[in-house]
Amino acid sequence: MSTLAVQGGPRAVPASLEKTFWPIVTEAEKRAVMAVLDRKVMWAMTTTEGLHCPEQDALEREFAEFLGARHALAVNGGTAGLHLALVAAGVEAGDEVITSAYSFLATPAAILHAGAIPVFVDIDARTWNLDPRLIEAKITPRTRAIMPVHIHGLCADWDAIAAIARKHNLLLVEDACQAPGATYHGRAAGRLGRAAGFSVNGTKNFSVGEGGFMVTDDDETYYRASWLKQVGETLPAANPTMRHQHLLAWNYRVQEMPCAFARAQLRRLAGVNETGRRNAAIIDGYLQGLKGFRAPQIPEGCVSVYHKYRITIVPDELDTPLRGAALRDAIMTALTAEGVDVDLWGTAPLPAHPMLARRHGFGKGFPWRLHPEQKYEYRAEDYPVTLHMFANSFCLTNDEHPIYAQSEKVMHAYGEALRKVASHAGELAAAAAWQTAT
Repeated sequence: MSTLAVQGGPRAVPASLEKTFWPIVTEAEKRAVMAVLDRKVMWAMTTTEGLHCPEQDALEREFAEFLGARHALAVNGGTAGLHLALVAAGVEAGDEVITSAYSFLATPAAILHAGAIPVFVDIDARTWNLDPRLIEAKITPRTRAIMPVHIHGLCADWDAIAAIARKHNLLLVEDACQAPGATYHGRAAGRLGRAAGFSVNGTKNFSVGEGGFMVTDDDETYYRASWLKQVGETLPAANPTMRHQHLLAWNYRVQEMPCAFARAQLRRLAGVNETGRRNAAIIDGYLQGLKGFRAPQIPEGCVSVYHKYRITIVPDELDTPLRGAALRDAIMTALTAEGVDVDLWGTAPLPAHPMLARRHGFGKGFPWRLHPEQKYEYRAEDYPVTLHMFANSFCLTNDEHPIYAQSEKVMHAYGEALRKVASHAGELAAAAAWQTAT
């Protein structure tokens, strides 16, 4: 192939090839938002018959139907959805919740908001979801729940995790923030555990800007979450056992305009997910047999929505002395010069974050001081698989131009760029040195 673009050669992805910016906003979204303005019902208004919020009610019903779930509550963020799922399911202050060392910071933050203590498990080297084989070593008498993360839109190894939860009588709460539409052996993400949290942040394949959901098939969990969401103000046709319970609640309510926008986006979500799978298959084809690169592994029976498409680097197959982060960065620089969007999406295991490593939490040692006899330590080096993943992988596409929004032409151009960079691996060290010097 021709000279690498980073060394002055022509780009593999022509500058004239248009990429699709995310999110995609159509006339349907614009009409939906304008209809709310015309209706002049901007929030959940209290009437003699209860709360009047037609867009929110419809969105909750339609998202539940999309998943095949019994209940969905729209909330103002994915973190809020995770927090509600944990507390409504029964997690309390001082409980320990086991989760993955690889996720967005919202995962342990939601656990801390519940007054609980996050306990991390390293990941599976193939799927980047938490490794079920490591869970039982982290269970203590204080463990109340496991919160698997369906990372990058791929469901965690649910049957193995559920077997452990049953054995130890633990709650299962899903972090499905990246996985609306993903399935595990025919079951939808969000319907595998007691409750689940979803995100509709602007970077997600179900993109609203900000917002989220708490989803459950359990009536009691739904009633509790409804109370917690509404500042303890009201309950939906409440279960009699809830009428006299008064729980500390939060304001996780949503507005009508984002709900209207979300309903329009939801109607296209299945198509967005299908585009992501089509484009992932195109890149899979380019990577098949290509030395030095591995496509994401999707276990049999799982359907991913490819919130991220993470490529693994195999240094020993490439003609370069570079290793680890140095090689990763050189490859990302070369691909960027070729016109390819790439992203790291994280650089260290969650336990390395100062909020956890220094045990800031709510201040004054809470919630860790609830168990003064236990010394909780959060060290990145305790999660070697996660560290190795960060040093030896990168995400193809980025938040502005995600894989589930691009044309086939863009994907084929990206595939050719990957092949080009792999074929010039021996020049990456020199290119990296030249860039450092300049």
